[in-house]
Amino acid sequence: MKNLAIIATGIILISGLGTGCVSAPVAPRDTRITLAQNLGDAIYVTDVRCARNESGYLRFQANVVNNRSSETLVEYKVVWLDAGGLEIDSIMSTWQRVALQPNDIKGLQAVSPHPDAVDMRFYARGM
Repeated sequence: MKNLAIIATGIILISGLGTGCVSAPVAPRDTRITLAQNLGDAIYVTDVRCARNESGYLRFQANVVNNRSSETLVEYKVVWLDAGGLEIDSIMSTWQRVALQPNDIKGLQAVSPHPDAVDMRFYARGM
């Protein structure tokens, strides 16, 4: 019985439960967002929302945050997808440029080119 108590204490200490360690919750990664490797950890995207407006078109909205203490130049585009997961061809799905000031948060928005859009993808790359 004494050995069992020692083993249980060892397991608790090894697992970190006995030291007060608490793992911080990690927000799930939104798979609709792709950031190019050349951005590193310069930016991150938060508050991603996609919903139908009153006209039946999808509306995308997100905040892009500059982690750097210097200006970061970014190009981004929103690609719209139909029910089959195929890209809806649109001149609106072109690269747009934005300058993010140091530690800045910029809200970005886009509206689908067609009411048949059911989802979107957001891409960003450094300039």
